[in-house]
Amino acid sequence: MNENEMRLNKSRELAEFCIKCAEEKFAEAPALLALGEESSIADFFVVATATSEPQLRALASFIERQVREVYQLRPLSDEADNAGGWTLLDFGNVIVHLMSPEMRDKYDLETLWGEFGKRR
Repeated sequence: MNENEMRLNKSRELAEFCIKCAEEKFAEAPALLALGEESSIADFFVVATATSEPQLRALASFIERQVREVYQLRPLSDEADNAGGWTLLDFGNVIVHLMSPEMRDKYDLETLWGEFGKRR
């Protein structure tokens, strides 16, 4: 296995872990978008819907804490627009987008990145 394949495997493992964390806290419709070599932004996007601002904050906090405990990783950036309903956790090769239903519909990342990604 070459270096690129090893990186992609580790990134996929982290992305799937983030999906499981989101599911554990009842996020709606979690999706895994595999961006692959076509994107220099990240290897994977995780997208999930939170139905309220408290759930959005709880999801972000839970995922951040679990990733830190299991993978010893902290987000390179965590952008929260709580009034706008979108929180982003950037773990480098994996970027987690937690969104309100309105924001998820408006920005439709699955369609925008769909030519590269695939939904889980």
